[in-house]
Amino acid sequence: MDIWDQFFSWGAVPGHVAYMVIAISYLLTNIFWLRLAAVVGIGFEIVYFVLTGSPVWPSIAWDSVFILINLVQLAILLRDRFSLKLSADQAAFLRPIVGDLDKAQIAQLLRTAEWRTLEPETVITVEDHPVKDLTFVCEGQTAVHVRGRLVAQVGAGAFIGDVSFATGVAATATVLAEDAVRVLAFDQAKLRALCRRDEQIASALYRRIGGGLADKMRVATGRL
Repeated sequence: MDIWDQFFSWGAVPGHVAYMVIAISYLLTNIFWLRLAAVVGIGFEIVYFVLTGSPVWPSIAWDSVFILINLVQLAILLRDRFSLKLSADQAAFLRPIVGDLDKAQIAQLLRTAEWRTLEPETVITVEDHPVKDLTFVCEGQTAVHVRGRLVAQVGAGAFIGDVSFATGVAATATVLAEDAVRVLAFDQAKLRALCRRDEQIASALYRRIGGGLADKMRVATGRL
């Protein structure tokens, strides 16, 4: 049997399917579907090795390990998906942040944060001091002071501490709650670690932060 006969034989079909699915997995950006495609593709590769008549056992053994790793990660992603329980209000608040992230990624993101209700006059950041949290304002109004002067008011849909999160510098302003403010406070250290693990979450978050910083720059420029 020459090379073309082998290539187009029925026994080669599982191999073609395996490598096509694996190739498709490289194009996927959603980690859940990428891992699922990898499991299917590697599974067909094992079938192909078995059907060759002289199985390559080291490859089959390692393929089995890769399948097991991906199945464990899929189980974790499914757990995260089913664990996500959001009220309609919480979902509405999160929509500007999460963009196209799936439920598992949103659940991972929320594990780095906590919902808080801040009383009036609560200090959120202090100018020239380290910032522990990246704070997303869900409801209410905050006052932004620079060198003791009120320079802006920030309300729902805005981040506080975004400059610090993006650059690592200390707070550029003192921000206080003007009234009762509902926020989602992300622990910066945990959030950075998550962004290093998941590029899609990092991309969605930095895109949202970048848009907010651009809006603040336009406001600041208008005040000059």
